[in-house]
Amino acid sequence: MAGCSQNGDARTEPDPVAPDSTGTVGIRQVEFVDRGTEGTERHLALNVFYPAEAAPADAEPFPMPFYTDVTVYPDLAPADNERHPLILFSHGRGSNGLMYAWFAQELASRGYIVAALNHYRANTYDSSIVYLANKLWQRPKDLTLTANFLVGDAFWGTLIDEDRIGVSGHSQGGFTSLWIGGARVNAEKYLDFQRGWKNNRAVPQHLRDQLPLDAAPALDVADPRIKAVFAMAPGIIQAFGMDKAGLHELKLPTYLIVGARDTQTPPDENAEFAAQNVPGSELNILPGDVDHEIFTNECNQIGRDEFPEACIDAPGVDRTALHREIADAASRFFDSHLRG
Repeated sequence: MAGCSQNGDARTEPDPVAPDSTGTVGIRQVEFVDRGTEGTERHLALNVFYPAEAAPADAEPFPMPFYTDVTVYPDLAPADNERHPLILFSHGRGSNGLMYAWFAQELASRGYIVAALNHYRANTYDSSIVYLANKLWQRPKDLTLTANFLVGDAFWGTLIDEDRIGVSGHSQGGFTSLWIGGARVNAEKYLDFQRGWKNNRAVPQHLRDQLPLDAAPALDVADPRIKAVFAMAPGIIQAFGMDKAGLHELKLPTYLIVGARDTQTPPDENAEFAAQNVPGSELNILPGDVDHEIFTNECNQIGRDEFPEACIDAPGVDRTALHREIADAASRFFDSHLRG
């Protein structure tokens, strides 16, 4: 979660950014129900960030109790009636879309609409090993369902250019970005991954009974509307069953970015491996002691106290500066391929 010194010293939190007609970002919380998957109702919740009109002087920013450097305003009117590119965002395993609000805010302030969903039964507030592991293929399906909903919605459909859709994500969400962009998993290797959880006796038996052994739903999850892929610290690519041949199937413009000292998704096994096998892809390895959580929000003191493992970076790592670099890279990349 945050870029701060390891000593955890208190610091004065910055004042919210003054409302401005240029770069103001609105946020709307949206929920919809998918009734077409597995014959059940699946509730999907997302946070949509968008270019907005200037906030009134008395407007209260959206509450972010653990984070700083995020100033977005609920339910403001859109800045204009133009159609904007859409970026679908996939969060890391067991987290949620708001943990990446800084990234969504940066892109929205530059003219993008960013849909940061909470993956079904695989997020901070509602999760099950069934969806965190063996039904992993539901992640790209969630993104497709989100795009379907937004472009067909009476409000959002007038603001989104459905011919300019990109995808981004972090960690398991980075893998999801590659997957929905066209990379494929090897059926037998994906089954091996599923078997690993099915046979994991640390998982209670009643949950193991719900774990499917079926690779078929994982084999065709690409969404042809996606035009560009920006993957942050993707992983665990090979363990999920994505091999060299599968990565070669990703033909879209692809940008991979990862910290040099990522301890959760080591670059050589993941981002570097993908870059070597996705045709024409770009790779950016952030030097120094940059670890996995650099891609989540900057924390305030409460966040640092509550979540030190996610909020406190190695000495010398400046998360604020790295966020600027990451946002600039993402903006240049998407501008080139969605606006060029």
